[in-house]
Amino acid sequence: MLNQTYIYSSFIPLILSVVPSKFLAVFFIFFLYFSSSAQYDNLIISKDSTSLNPKKIVLDIDNRFFIKDNEYFNLIADGYTLLGNQTEVSLKYQAHKNYSLTAGFYTLKYFGTNNFEPLIPYVSLEIKKGHNRFNIGKLYTDERHQLPDEIYAFERLLDGRRIEHGLQHRFNDEHWQTDTWLEWEQFIYKADHRRERLNFGQTTIFRQTIKHWQLSIPLQIYLQHRGGQINVRDADNSLVNNAVVFANSALGLVIENKFNNRISLGFRYQYLRLDTNSDNPEELLFTSGYAHKWQTFIKYRHWQTYVSYWNANKFVAPKGNDMFQSVSRRVEKFVDNLNQPADVFKYHTEPHRQLLTLSTSYQKVIFPDLDLAFVVDVFYQLNRSSIQSAYYDTEVYHQWDYALGLYLRYRFNYNFSK
Repeated sequence: MLNQTYIYSSFIPLILSVVPSKFLAVFFIFFLYFSSSAQYDNLIISKDSTSLNPKKIVLDIDNRFFIKDNEYFNLIADGYTLLGNQTEVSLKYQAHKNYSLTAGFYTLKYFGTNNFEPLIPYVSLEIKKGHNRFNIGKLYTDERHQLPDEIYAFERLLDGRRIEHGLQHRFNDEHWQTDTWLEWEQFIYKADHRRERLNFGQTTIFRQTIKHWQLSIPLQIYLQHRGGQINVRDADNSLVNNAVVFANSALGLVIENKFNNRISLGFRYQYLRLDTNSDNPEELLFTSGYAHKWQTFIKYRHWQTYVSYWNANKFVAPKGNDMFQSVSRRVEKFVDNLNQPADVFKYHTEPHRQLLTLSTSYQKVIFPDLDLAFVVDVFYQLNRSSIQSAYYDTEVYHQWDYALGLYLRYRFNYNFSK
């Protein structure tokens, strides 16, 4: 068996040298989709058969009430509470059995504020062909692209970051599940003071079931490109690159024993990496790193419990859960004598971060179209960390942190063609 570090160290730099070409990434997604079916010619030039598939318009309402209380006291992640309600309202025009057009908007209201967060409108064209799904416009993110929480945080689904725009292809059959997408996160104009941001990801999961045993092998790659050719550049600011690519990747193995329809036991291992194509990693501080995650879990009816050990060496993911990073993401709440923010946490790192975690959840459909979920996450920090400054002097060792989540989701649709 090839050494994992060798595989990643040889494969990731190749990706980093290619992916910044956004057009190649777009072509790659189209190629995956149209090559996945031997009948792609018929999909492109087939006659309109809407007479055999009556057109219809469907109203969809997806409402989520949430409470997320992060009781964190470590030096990496801030503690805070999210309490609010988010709603998506959309109209889907089903013009053909193989494709539909959707237009809608997303709203978010945090309780305790007088205003709504900025409304996010979206459109999406979805094409279906066999086991394939292809989206242009709004991307499907409910499954978080099947990425681990350490790379793509669950909390992204609790605010406007859940709405992503770009291109996406998904495939799902008995043995293979894939998600390939290109998200255009930040568009720029000529002489813009911002840099464009593109995110490219690919998840492939192989599944094999033998009697009551299921084996899964997930491979996940997530890249973020920051740069642009038409934006304004500050030549005196050496801390900011104009173009840089961050790559997070994960390779894993999952073994699950399903005793019956009610209970199952399993084990998961994942090897995760950080790689960049620049000597200046910006706020990530590290140019490369890795992590190991060992996990055992049990599922019983509506309950799921996971116990994990996280061992990271300079691992950072721009969009990952704050708790698992080796670089602090706490806000700078201290000021100096001139009332300017004091850099207390900005450069704090824990290169060798070790955690024991326990996560248990209860999920149930309590009424038709109404789902309830309750989640408890517990973190126990094994590594020692400290900050010593004129504004903040503390040490963290054998630290307990926890988070509580309560989610109520209502989904409704109405077919105007009935």
